[in-house]
Amino acid sequence: MNSIKPKKREGSLRGTRLPKGEVVPLMSDNLFKKVYGDTEHLERLNYLLSSILDKDVKVIEILNDELIGDYRLNSKKCVDLVCKIGEFDYVNVEVNTAYNAYEIDRNVEFIFRLASASYKPDESLSKSDRERIRKAKKYYIQINLNNKNTNDKPYVSFSLNDDEDSKFKLTNMMKIININVSTYRDLCYNKNINELTDFEIAVGVIGIYEEEMLEKISKRNEILKGISDRVKKYSWEDDVIVAYDREEYLKEAFEANIEYAVADAVEETTKKVTKEVTEKNTLDMAKKMKEENADTEFISKVTGLTKEQIAIL
Repeated sequence: MNSIKPKKREGSLRGTRLPKGEVVPLMSDNLFKKVYGDTEHLERLNYLLSSILDKDVKVIEILNDELIGDYRLNSKKCVDLVCKIGEFDYVNVEVNTAYNAYEIDRNVEFIFRLASASYKPDESLSKSDRERIRKAKKYYIQINLNNKNTNDKPYVSFSLNDDEDSKFKLTNMMKIININVSTYRDLCYNKNINELTDFEIAVGVIGIYEEEMLEKISKRNEILKGISDRVKKYSWEDDVIVAYDREEYLKEAFEANIEYAVADAVEETTKKVTKEVTEKNTLDMAKKMKEENADTEFISKVTGLTKEQIAIL
């Protein structure tokens, strides 16, 4: 049994340094991408994916390395780490600090869009290459590493199956995996490290934020030692601290049901955009009618625009 007990953090850092003996956990997007998205040390990502997928995985390429280390708020950022593990096989790994249904839906939507895009012909390729790619067996995997328990099962893996016949798959190209990191983090505290499987360690280490426990885990193998060293090093860097602070704040907000406010904001934005599009379509219609020499009163009656608005078109 391990003597170290996990501590409950009271609130976010609010821009301060980490308490003594603590590190930024790998659940932090910025740190996760710096450690596992390091193209010079793909053995870390290979170890994680091999442990989760229960097979030997060799990452060929990380596809979104331009996002690694970017801690600023970016509304266009929608993925954490996308990699290619075979000629046609792709994995999207997401760490969800403030778990909510929207994040999971967004993650799954991305992997579906990635799969769908693979069927679009690339005109830059030869006809034979396009045909070869079309016939190739492609596989797309979505891995969600969640911050807390989200269901009764700590590990859920599923494909698109028939409800009445679980052996029948609608498609063989999709798999979605949900993992509750906290479950495996707690195993690291409550069991002997040497008794844990590679999967339990590889996932559990992502939730650790005590340096002493990180040191215990790092003795398991050289890859985990490399991960531990990077975590301790990056935990002193400003961009990692700032990103972690922001994520802690957002997590608190979501847990306080602030997601309802976000939903309201999205609804208001949708209404505004819809109104703008409708107004533009109305103006375009009036302009075309005016070009066809339609009567101003007729245009006003059809579009609802005033004569003054029509005059300046």
